[in-house]
Amino acid sequence: MIEIEHLTKRYGTNTVVEDVSFEVEEGTLTVVVGTSGAGKSTLLRMINRLVEPTSGRVLIDGEDTRRIPEDTLRHRIGYVIQGYGLFPHRNVADNIATVPRLLGWDRKRIAQRVEELLDLFQLDPAEFARKFPHELSGGQQQRVGVARALAARPALLLMDEPFGALDAVIRAKAQDDLLAIQRRLGTTIMLVTHDMNEAFHLGDRIAVMDQARLLQYASPAELLMHPADDFVERLVGTAERPFRLLSLAKVQEAVEPGAAEGEPIAVSDSLHDALSRLMWTGHRALPVADAKGAIIGRVSVDGILEHGRSLP
Repeated sequence: MIEIEHLTKRYGTNTVVEDVSFEVEEGTLTVVVGTSGAGKSTLLRMINRLVEPTSGRVLIDGEDTRRIPEDTLRHRIGYVIQGYGLFPHRNVADNIATVPRLLGWDRKRIAQRVEELLDLFQLDPAEFARKFPHELSGGQQQRVGVARALAARPALLLMDEPFGALDAVIRAKAQDDLLAIQRRLGTTIMLVTHDMNEAFHLGDRIAVMDQARLLQYASPAELLMHPADDFVERLVGTAERPFRLLSLAKVQEAVEPGAAEGEPIAVSDSLHDALSRLMWTGHRALPVADAKGAIIGRVSVDGILEHGRSLP
């Protein structure tokens, strides 16, 4: 869906993004990660032309963004920043309705879309539609920010450190909510973060940047098993590598025949989550349930550890 070709941005003699090229497939979630000053946010802003490239180009669905009027382009692309950028003088419903109003939607259609999105993000319209941003928690503001970005049904959503202002517990819930919404709507998402754990949790593909350059663009498993250089290896974290690999593997890969007592673990859960549950509950094994709730076997501490030893 997105083709980034030799994208470069310079401010005088300072190169912020240097000759970056990669492609983002439709319906995927791509994370751009790196240290502060690596050029991540500038790269993201060149996609919706909040920053104009010095050279190179961006194509969306095969169309060069330089040939699309700026307002038209930005109405087609959702954009979420840290702090969510909500208008403090507008209530939740009016914030979400911002782009549909600019596009000339009629009142009935706007009201239906606002209610639909509030329901989707588990914010009761009767309770939240008339509230103002200062009356919301950080997690609620984050959900409204994403809802506003999705209001005009964009096929592409750009997110710049969207969870940076949230505490750890709310942040984890917000990440899971985003994954659930993305799977449901099929939206293509590009998200910038400096948090490698967040990148591994969210990304179908991860772009690693340092000092304005793209060092590696790969799946989480490929980054873990074949880091491109020492910087990527340090960023991935050698000590955490086994745990990250378990986070990428699913329970279904380690299901054993037999029965076990306790609350079932979903076959779609990660082996890392399953191991954490087993250690927390003190069980050596727990039953495994499929998507319909039927018990299909069990997963054990020994089985997970054995599977972990077999990983590359």
